[in-house]
Amino acid sequence: MIVGLACAAVAYTIGRSELLFATGFLVLLPLVGYLIVRLRPLRMTVSRTFSPPVVTAGTPTVIELSVRNVSGSTSPAANWTDRIPWFPHRAGPGVLPVLPAGEIASPARDGRLGYSLRPSLRGVYDIGPLDVSYSDPFGLAIGRLAVGSSQSLYVIPLVVPLGESVSLAVSGEGSARLIQHMATGNDDDLMTREYRTGDALRRVHWRASARHGQLMVRQEEQRSYPEARLILDTRTDGYGGNISSFEFNDTGFTWFEWAITMIASVGVHLHRSGFLVQVLETGAKQIAPLGDANQGSGQDIEFLLSLAGVRLQEPTAIVGDGNDERAQNALGPVFAVVADPSAETLRWITTQRRQYEAGVAFVIDTGNPAVLHILQAAGWICVPVSDKSDPARAWARVASVTAQTPAERR
Repeated sequence: MIVGLACAAVAYTIGRSELLFATGFLVLLPLVGYLIVRLRPLRMTVSRTFSPPVVTAGTPTVIELSVRNVSGSTSPAANWTDRIPWFPHRAGPGVLPVLPAGEIASPARDGRLGYSLRPSLRGVYDIGPLDVSYSDPFGLAIGRLAVGSSQSLYVIPLVVPLGESVSLAVSGEGSARLIQHMATGNDDDLMTREYRTGDALRRVHWRASARHGQLMVRQEEQRSYPEARLILDTRTDGYGGNISSFEFNDTGFTWFEWAITMIASVGVHLHRSGFLVQVLETGAKQIAPLGDANQGSGQDIEFLLSLAGVRLQEPTAIVGDGNDERAQNALGPVFAVVADPSAETLRWITTQRRQYEAGVAFVIDTGNPAVLHILQAAGWICVPVSDKSDPARAWARVASVTAQTPAERR
């Protein structure tokens, strides 16, 4: 168009009227291209498939796209990019082949595209929509189309395999006792106790009841499904900052991400060992519990998916608000991961360990030894860690710390 206008100026300046024909051609050609793009818009649909559908942080996933032309005519050759939340914020570009018209799904009609991603951090990320750009046959006008909507990609935290289960409870006198967590009991190690209100009659051991002169019940079910609790500090004041100030390399950010990884590893390990795992949070509830191990690995996935979306919350939330009654009243050992919690949060955490239960705290080194000392004084078994620690080694240290005397722990 610029060259056409220049020809018109030259034609009137030197009096060469034949240049006006060139002017008309050069000016009208891009206008015709614009009308073609404008009056023949594309209509497409797209579906995405993530493989694997749930990806662990630091591992790759392949995104496959199936694009269908649902307009009334064959689509022109086009280019595509897919929006992603990481730099450079575009996947591609690539060439979208010519697609025949038709709304019926068919491998011959659909365009197959794909690319891979390797998310480095857990989270719930929006992938898409698909951006398609196409032009007229002359290549002088470009049309752009956003196809479909975004789809959520769940990136769960890394689950580190842990060693043998550290399953302790503490008696009222302070002595350690092992919580059995076998899937089933047997007659050789059958134990009974007095009948309590609410016990199922099918658990009554009649021979032992006759011998003791009172109703006695079997304890296999208690042995088979011991309970454990996990505590995660989800308030910003526990990590030395506020939500708006946290960035990728901030120490508070790395502390919280390590805490998520540790909670994920311990939770999955205990659940697969036969525990009923309840989760307590210092802020509003965000994390799904881990229930009966007999219900399969699906609960592991729900737990990890909820951890993918966990966010720090402002300290205006009430500590422990949203924790259900089952989690509050669960019996058995309690495992906490903390960094630098506020005094209010720390008081609440210390009260979660009952006198006869084991409490294990993984305390991230933030330069504040008071957290360690307060938890130890409250009877907790404390394992000092850093945001670079291997969760498996931190877990293995629980047994060695448990074997120490209180003076050695201090």
